[in-house]
Amino acid sequence: MIISARPYPNFGKIPSKTRYFNLDEMTFYPLGRIALLSGLTALGLKKGDSIIMPAFICQSFIQPLQSFGFNLVFIDIGKSLELPVTVITNIVEKDDSIKAILVVHYFGLTQNIDEIANVCQKYKIKIVEDASHSFMSQLFRDRGSIKSDIEIFSMRKSLPVLDGGALRINTENYRLKKSFNSRYASILNDINYLIMRFFERLIVAVGVNIYGQFVNRIKVKLRGKLSHEFQEYSTNPHHASWQLKKYLRSEEYLQNTKYKITNNFNQLSQTLQDLGFRLFLKSIKDNIIPQACIVFDDRGGMVDYLRLNGIGAWQWPGEEMPQEVAQNYRQYPNTFLFDEKLVLIPIHQSMSNKKINYITHILSKWIES
Repeated sequence: MIISARPYPNFGKIPSKTRYFNLDEMTFYPLGRIALLSGLTALGLKKGDSIIMPAFICQSFIQPLQSFGFNLVFIDIGKSLELPVTVITNIVEKDDSIKAILVVHYFGLTQNIDEIANVCQKYKIKIVEDASHSFMSQLFRDRGSIKSDIEIFSMRKSLPVLDGGALRINTENYRLKKSFNSRYASILNDINYLIMRFFERLIVAVGVNIYGQFVNRIKVKLRGKLSHEFQEYSTNPHHASWQLKKYLRSEEYLQNTKYKITNNFNQLSQTLQDLGFRLFLKSIKDNIIPQACIVFDDRGGMVDYLRLNGIGAWQWPGEEMPQEVAQNYRQYPNTFLFDEKLVLIPIHQSMSNKKINYITHILSKWIES
């Protein structure tokens, strides 16, 4: 059995009578990283300004910021993936070039940013919430609890779409480009994406392990070409693709997605705890829709083992750890710990009970080996 790391498109009819998600309050981009750069410049940040951000981040996400000319100040995360407020305070008191702080909501979880928001308000610093991993949780979150200046999304990590970078600005004083680039959001791109994912389902159905070494080398090359193409895009907003709008306007689809993911998490996490695995998150609160079931790999080699058996598990950021961080283990011990030990196991909305049972079976064999 092959288990994809990401959900498959809904090839049936998607009900969209209810305008569940307000598209008007969003500005769309092909990628979340482009939305981030656009949002920061809209808030008035300029080349040479400094931004505090967690060291637990991937290089591709911050590359546009570095290319633009921002100075990135990395700090290590805490044991709960949080940004330590005391460290932030010490930095901003000594460095008046700090103009913004990036708070990342990892793996579908959401961070409490009240204390950070207080520091930002005191020192007149912008606060940015990166919900690239956590669109679903942010969607069901109480809007009144959001205290950031801007939020960044990457909906393609939660929904079966090609695009999905988005920006939501929560402050009144901003300047955003109004000219739109429609190059990316075309019906042709939608069709190509659907064909690609349909073909993926076909080869999976006949037993081809898309996480094997040969297929993986092909995917790495394709991602490199696609990443290079994205670098050519400006920060002009894009129109959301037809598929993305269909999903966002369907309350039924989004509610069903929430139910399926949380049910898959509860089933898998309880079983893995019974087997003796150490989980980063044992249970979830209301309106938290995790991106994965997160397991500590205390032995090493779990991701390779799972992928060899057709399960699209992954580690993050892995090979994409920023070079400035990768060269300073002692300065960022928690970042290295989570990068090396956390294994993310898929629980997305396309998963069935049969697939959850298969993951359990493979991991029970891992214990026995």
